[in-house]
This record gives sequence, structure tokens and C-alpha cells, in this order.
Amino acid sequence: MYVFDLDGTLVDSVEAHIAAWLEALKNFGVVKSVEEVKPLMGLPATEIAKALMPARARELAAVKNEIFLNKYLSLVKAYEDAAVLKLLPRPIAVVTSSSGRVARRILQAVGLSQYIDLVVGGDEVPRGKPAPDPLYVVSREFGVPPREMIVVGDSDYDMEMAEAAGAFGVCIARRAPCRGGKRVIHSLYELATASRTHRF
Repeated sequence: MYVFDLDGTLVDSVEAHIAAWLEALKNFGVVKSVEEVKPLMGLPATEIAKALMPARARELAAVKNEIFLNKYLSLVKAYEDAAVLKLLPRPIAVVTSSSGRVARRILQAVGLSQYIDLVVGGDEVPRGKPAPDPLYVVSREFGVPPREMIVVGDSDYDMEMAEAAGAFGVCIARRAPCRGGKRVIHSLYELATASRTHRF
């Protein structure tokens, strides 16, 4: 089965998330630059908050989520090739470092939620990416062992999670290839071809 990352893989949202983090930090009187926040993208939101403001991480993450949903959600767009979801066999899961609530709102807003059977947020597992825990949740839900999962993501964290669980990691190289993937693709439409020809 297919398991997708969300931000940077199915939707163009990273800049919106960064803007929400920066605005949330300002609410606490903390000024950071894009360059300081961007390398943290891909980690669970709780870990990002701890890195940015350890003493008040939980509060920061909560404020960031509200700012994102109220102000920046409308800026998020699905990538054109995310339409491949219509062509792939079900079930399909999304595993994200964002909170589950935010991820579900994003999928609804961009019109992709109808193609997704399960969303696992970074705040809904004991350990988020790059730990394998989210894939174990997917495995329990559908009775599919991780070795039969194709994990599609755009970051090293996605590939590390896949490797740790014994899944097959496919890197979608939106900007640059991630390390550790078993295969690199440049369009999600390549998944439909691979599915038909059983090339994975």
C-alpha cells in the first residue's frame, strides 16, 4: 500500500508553515529568521517547538497551529501531480509531522481528503518521524506489514522512517533528492506507471 508524506509531497505548504512559526514566535517576543526555522521542517511540530522555544514548546505549537489554520491555510495548494491519488490502489494513508488536526484540515481544503483512508499526525504517535512508529499505526489499522508499504516523501526524515520500519522509501525530488530513498522520482505520476508495471 502507499503511504504519503503531506507537506512538500502532496501539498505546497512549507512556506506557509514557516510563516506561521515565525508569527507565533513573535507572539512570545521571539524573533527568528526563515533560515533558522526552515531546516526544522519535516520534524514533528512538537520537536520544532522544542527546538525554537524549549521552555514553552507546547504553548508555541498550539499558537502556531491556530495561526496557520486561521491565516495561512488558504495559501496551501495541492501539487498538480497529487491527482495521482485517484489512480492508485486503496487503501492510501498520509503520515505527517504536522498535527493530525491540521493535516486533515489541509487535505479537506485542497480537495484530497476523499482519496485518503487514514491520516496519522505527528502528535498522534509516541514518536514521530524519523521514528517508525507512524508506519506501525498504519500497519495495525490495515493489517499490512511495513515491508509491503511504499512510503513517498520529500525529506530525509521520510526515508529514515521507511528504512527503520522496513518499508520501501520513494523520494519525490521537489527541490533536491533526499538521502536514503530506494528510488527517486520527479513526479508523483511515476507512481501510477510503477503500480501498473509492478516495478517496485
